[in-house]
Amino acid sequence: MQYKTFQLVLTLALVGVSLAAESQPKPIVIGQSYIKTGPLQSLSTEPLIGIKAMLNAVNASGGVNGRPIELRQLDDAYEGAKAAENVKTFVGEGAIGILMPIGTSSSVGALKAANELKVPMVGPYTGAGPVVKYSDYGFPVRISFDEEYSRIVNHLFTIGSTRIAFAHNDNPGAKSAMESTARFISERGDKMVGSVAIKNDGSDAAARAAELVKLQPKVIVLSATNDVTAKFISAYRAAGGETAFYSFSFLNGQKLHQDIQKASAGVVISQVVPYPWNGALPIISEYQAAMKKIGATDFSYGSLEGYVAAKVMVEGLKRAGANPTAESLHKGLESFKSLDLGGLAVHYRPGEHRGLTFSELSMLKSDGRYLR
Repeated sequence: MQYKTFQLVLTLALVGVSLAAESQPKPIVIGQSYIKTGPLQSLSTEPLIGIKAMLNAVNASGGVNGRPIELRQLDDAYEGAKAAENVKTFVGEGAIGILMPIGTSSSVGALKAANELKVPMVGPYTGAGPVVKYSDYGFPVRISFDEEYSRIVNHLFTIGSTRIAFAHNDNPGAKSAMESTARFISERGDKMVGSVAIKNDGSDAAARAAELVKLQPKVIVLSATNDVTAKFISAYRAAGGETAFYSFSFLNGQKLHQDIQKASAGVVISQVVPYPWNGALPIISEYQAAMKKIGATDFSYGSLEGYVAAKVMVEGLKRAGANPTAESLHKGLESFKSLDLGGLAVHYRPGEHRGLTFSELSMLKSDGRYLR
């Protein structure tokens, strides 16, 4: 009798566990290929914090249509082929979307696989032409690098600054940015003074800085990671060079100030999302609250961009039905037309995946804060 009683209790317990497991909503799986190793791993740091803040907030409030979002991540070490493999792995594991691959090479590889497998890729962390131009399953969020550099060049010519040089990481995406900038300057009837390519670990930054000092440019436009930028500006100043520095949006001004202190003062950075400290804008106040929930109180442009990209993915999932698939997510994203995220509009429709149109310039002050 005791045995039968125990067996009955055990059976009921197992049934309870089984029913509890069945009652748990199945997560919506999203994949992300990012840079965890190698000299460019710092590119991932800030965007990943913003993504975490957004998804944590969504899951804490019940997920999307009652289902939590599960983000699976794999390192691609900034290798396009590896990023493509990662996308195939994610899809094989049931992922219905790819979120924000980091950097140009990784994003190019991930997008190729996403288009082949017909799975939407949202918010790649790059503005390179091959990634932001229209493709069936690519949904860029930020404006293109070409738009950033075009606006920088237009600004420089408007204020009368010519004799422009360029310094960039020695990789395809940064080289493309240099070539585009040279073209924009040429369209203005002028020529770029010169350019240098710096190794991705910054080991030759001093030598490259010395080359540009000899050319005496009035402005140096940058397409480089934080570590390389810090080494290059420090070396340029040490060599007696005096110039204005303008950078594209990947540069984290706060970290640059930490690295080189007052030498960062006056560096102008193109930004592709709004000022992260402007709590009057609904999307910013929402972002700040979500960041605080995960214990992140150091706001930044990079983490805000990650947050916005994740929010775009979530809004697409909300429109993809109770049992979303890659195809219904695709339709959900294209149904946006012009969607207000809270003072920031993203534009998608069939045949046009524009994303945001926002950009502005900000200048670093001697205390590391931004002047807009």
